[in-house]
Amino acid sequence: MKSIKLIVLLSSFSLFSQSVELRWADKINTRGDVSILGGVDGNYFTSHRNSDNQLVCRVYDKALSLKDEKTVSFNLDEKKYFYMNAFFLKKNIVHFILDRQKKEDKYYLYAASTDLKLVTSEQTKIIDEASDDDFINESVHISPDSSKIVVYNEHKGKRKEPNTLSFKVYNTEFTELLLDKTLQLPIKSRDYTTVSTQVDNIGNIYVLAKVDKERDERAKDQSKYYYKVIVINNDATPKEFDFDYPERDIESIDILPGENNTLICTGFLKVLSKGFLSSNKKTLISDEMFSAIIDCKTTTLKSSTKYELEGLYPEKPKKAEDYVPYKVRNIFYKKDGGSVVVAEQYKLVVVTRSSQYGTSTTYYYYYCDIACIQINEKSEVVSVSKMPKYQMNAKNPSIISTHFDGSTYIVYEDLEKNANAEGDKDTKRSTNGFFSSDNKNALFLLTIAPSGEMKKEIIYSYKDSKIRPNIKASSVISKNEMMMNANDQIGVLKINK
Repeated sequence: MKSIKLIVLLSSFSLFSQSVELRWADKINTRGDVSILGGVDGNYFTSHRNSDNQLVCRVYDKALSLKDEKTVSFNLDEKKYFYMNAFFLKKNIVHFILDRQKKEDKYYLYAASTDLKLVTSEQTKIIDEASDDDFINESVHISPDSSKIVVYNEHKGKRKEPNTLSFKVYNTEFTELLLDKTLQLPIKSRDYTTVSTQVDNIGNIYVLAKVDKERDERAKDQSKYYYKVIVINNDATPKEFDFDYPERDIESIDILPGENNTLICTGFLKVLSKGFLSSNKKTLISDEMFSAIIDCKTTTLKSSTKYELEGLYPEKPKKAEDYVPYKVRNIFYKKDGGSVVVAEQYKLVVVTRSSQYGTSTTYYYYYCDIACIQINEKSEVVSVSKMPKYQMNAKNPSIISTHFDGSTYIVYEDLEKNANAEGDKDTKRSTNGFFSSDNKNALFLLTIAPSGEMKKEIIYSYKDSKIRPNIKASSVISKNEMMMNANDQIGVLKINK
């Protein structure tokens, strides 16, 4: 396997460069944070709360000048309902509202639509309901092509009884109920956790669950847990796919529906930890990636591959940050049948301390190196590129990425000093503490060519601007456009050809 770790460093440049163009709109007088809804036909849509706590939707033109804004209201008692979120679906903004009716002992999930002229429908539609007694969670997910919507809730079972999941799949206009099913997951063990739920373009539902093995299921050189993907549709019996690897623990896993009617279940493996006395540092490293592709049309396993990746960790790991595991952030499909995997090191460490005054719990978040793995049409790893980064409890951690015109683009925040860092030894630590300052940071653009060659640029230094984008609240709205969210201000980052 060929491993490419070439970094080409460029000097800082202004908000407008040959690679990207970043434009910001005026600040919004909001009671909370701005939410990005999406973009279409050269217009960009947002929502926020005004000083009277009213929901307001806005539309901006391609120059990010404000075109229109309207207050959004629903035919519901504002004191009782909970506004969940909104999705931009084709030509409408769909709002989801959860309303609790104490007299009926029920929760109702409503949907209301706002069109591109910011006119909201007078009527709300009830798209789901659940009992108040055993209600756990209500969630909404959208298919990759925005044609299907799944809403589901999970009911906690009584003692020795499994939980019950209820699913409803609608079309975008909520004029057709494509699937309505309530079931208990086909899992023997009661000790399981529902990790993720997704819906594909066809309307199949995928549930990812982590299952702790029963005593009679455990075997030597096998993990104490495994993961199961369950496919739910109009078939009488759900299909199941188990993920369990000999002498390996699954460190991270996720299911990602793709635009080409395939679903990928992927993640990272590490050497099985066999107990405290036999543990070694190798068990802390996740340097093997697995990938299983499910054909959404036939709901069959199309392929299953395990990759041994080189270059993700130092040859001789020593420091704590050297053992931070990787997590898949995105997968992009190439026109030639290959794919690009974007991963990032992420770890949460929870430390609980006890004293005579009680207990205290501290959470430590690590967001470290970025990895980009190029895979060809034969499911072979062509290159592994790694960009050194270290963020512990950083104010603005993690990344946002897209794939455009053959290259992969990753935007993230880091210390400006790291613009010239060529390896782990040169990388300065980014933290959010009493003595840290935002002025030391910058917004970075990492470009990875199909060959794996990397180019790192500074989009702008925080010394030159007071605008601080929130990476996690930002969104990719097209292959070459990202809407950046600065909490009370939105911007558009456009990647040029």
